[in-house]
Amino acid sequence: MLRSLTVLTIMQTRMLLRNRITLVTSLGIGLISMLLFGALFGSGGTDLLRLGIVDEDRQAASVRIIESLKDLEALDITEGERDAELQALAAGDRRAVLVIGAGFQERLAARDATIQVFYDKSNPVTSAIARSAIQNIVAGLNRSLQASGPDPVKLEESEVEAEARRIIDFMTPGLVGMVIMWANLFVGTRLVEWRQKGVLRRLAVTGLRPIELLATQAAAHLLFSLAQAAVLILTAFLVFRVTVKGSYGLLAFVVIVGTLCMLAVGYLLGSMPRDADSAAGVTMLVSFPMMFLGGSYFPTDGAPAFLQPLIQALPLTYLNHALRTVMMSGGGLLDMQLDLLVLAGWTVGALLVATRLLKWD
Repeated sequence: MLRSLTVLTIMQTRMLLRNRITLVTSLGIGLISMLLFGALFGSGGTDLLRLGIVDEDRQAASVRIIESLKDLEALDITEGERDAELQALAAGDRRAVLVIGAGFQERLAARDATIQVFYDKSNPVTSAIARSAIQNIVAGLNRSLQASGPDPVKLEESEVEAEARRIIDFMTPGLVGMVIMWANLFVGTRLVEWRQKGVLRRLAVTGLRPIELLATQAAAHLLFSLAQAAVLILTAFLVFRVTVKGSYGLLAFVVIVGTLCMLAVGYLLGSMPRDADSAAGVTMLVSFPMMFLGGSYFPTDGAPAFLQPLIQALPLTYLNHALRTVMMSGGGLLDMQLDLLVLAGWTVGALLVATRLLKWD
């Protein structure tokens, strides 16, 4: 039995490798996207300008300053605690962090208030934009308060050597996730095609059970997805010096979990249509928007509010986040536990529905 399953797995792996459409739509799109975007933005491009704000006073004056900063379209504001925001700055996830200390409003009344600002000196351009925005806001505040004498609000500025983040560093994990999606979502379409051509009926005559067919198909796709992920990551390293900061073993585990999830969703999408063309159309209808809304090419934090529930429901969103946690931040299992739980939930739920709807003859 084990030998026959091994032979069937090898056969299905060879079929995947010979399927040029699958190679073009998964690995081909990923490699082309990496080379094009990397050539355009890989050397000097950065992600969105993000400003971290820590409000330890939480009075009217500090709220007014924060609201003024939020009105600037060039800034992406994130509020949090001091330690977390400074860690994010050091990791390259913020370009500057502004700290309004406790007692700010009382000291402002005494015309002796101070705002601390920490800048990322690794990127002079974005640091200068953040510095200019904060200085203009504080200068405007001083003009509105000052009758005579020294400025009532002073800036205490410091620079932090933050880790440089390029667009290609952000994109590479997303492209790995996209490749996993494209390589596995069409598995249901293939089953529908086999059913139409009578392949499933002939396999059933051999005594092969459906669960054994799915297991060997999943094994072939796991090998295929791991190989494609390795090719993408190796290309990113050789061409753009993109590195993996976390464990390669954990990265492989995330690829496996993501592959199983996308396979389950693929079976679900292929369980409803009656013919292969309809199944392929349904799969394209789902996969193409998910490629963009799942955050493969760019951050989705700034997407319109009406799209956020859809973005947060997509499995690719969590797969990409888990991949970036390992590759960009060097995170562990605890840092991606929500991502893994959502992917597992999608896997189990999609398989349960698919097994009820999928027809084998």
